[in-house]
Amino acid sequence: MWKCGLSKQFLDGFVVEAIVVRSMMLFKIKKLIFTACSITLLGSALGAQEARESNSGFTVHEGLNYSTADSSLTLDLFIPSGVLTPAPCVIVIQGGGFRAQTGQKFRPFAEYLANRGFAAALIAYRGSPEHQYLDTIADTKAAVRFVRSVSADHNIDPDRIGAMGRSAGGTLTGLLAVTGGVNELEGLGGHSEYSSRIQAAVAYAGVFDFIARFTDEKHIALQPGVKAKVLQNGAWVGPPFSATDSDWLRASAMNHVDADDPPMLFLQCKDDATVPWRQSQEMYEKLKEVGVEASIRYYETGGHGFKDLGDTPMEDMVRFFRQTL
Repeated sequence: MWKCGLSKQFLDGFVVEAIVVRSMMLFKIKKLIFTACSITLLGSALGAQEARESNSGFTVHEGLNYSTADSSLTLDLFIPSGVLTPAPCVIVIQGGGFRAQTGQKFRPFAEYLANRGFAAALIAYRGSPEHQYLDTIADTKAAVRFVRSVSADHNIDPDRIGAMGRSAGGTLTGLLAVTGGVNELEGLGGHSEYSSRIQAAVAYAGVFDFIARFTDEKHIALQPGVKAKVLQNGAWVGPPFSATDSDWLRASAMNHVDADDPPMLFLQCKDDATVPWRQSQEMYEKLKEVGVEASIRYYETGGHGFKDLGDTPMEDMVRFFRQTL
């Protein structure tokens, strides 16, 4: 068998080497296949991410510091996609018992607006117990001035800025709407060369008259736990409650109403046991009395959180902003 002149030892070595080479080639082929599959899967994942981003209808610029008063004062700016002309912008103000807020619980409102062609600024703000009403109002005004200062960079129309909020956010929205030009409420925050006036507002279940809330029997009858609410609101206003105290009067939007105020829409559930519906009704009547364009929409049920109403309140809000902004 070994007449070919090659030793058995040589041939055995050759066979072993061939087997080794073949194994290495198979390993490399498998590695190439694995790498190709990995690239394909990675490409698919990236493609899916891009699709989600393109289908969202907006881009978000997060954590923009809008005020020089405090480094924690940031906002997330939602910019709608595919809008050729500068878009109106809505300041989104979260509620929460007048305590400091990050705004993030109201992200669905900002997304809803951005998906319908509005820019939206979702703001953090200072509140009780460390800060009182003057600081909080100043924060909302600083946010408006900041948005105007960056409007050219984000395709925002600086002459079409609105605000919306619910509960304490509704209160702040009302105050922002009726205190344009009230210098004592501007506070610090920078961008003072820009105006903090807004052009439209939607207030969900806000408090607009603290005096009536705690002294008028019609209001008191609609809200249990009045004593606790006096203390909670007092932590934000500052001094103990008094119907004649200047801070409680100044913190009430009702006392700032004049004919120059922007259009407002009030949304309120009749079964709200936290904030009586008469707050919205009387603020609406006050605005109409001085000639301001105002609207009100009641829902028979839903409570303070507008529960089980689906998108109806947000649809009403968007319809109003499309008419006014």
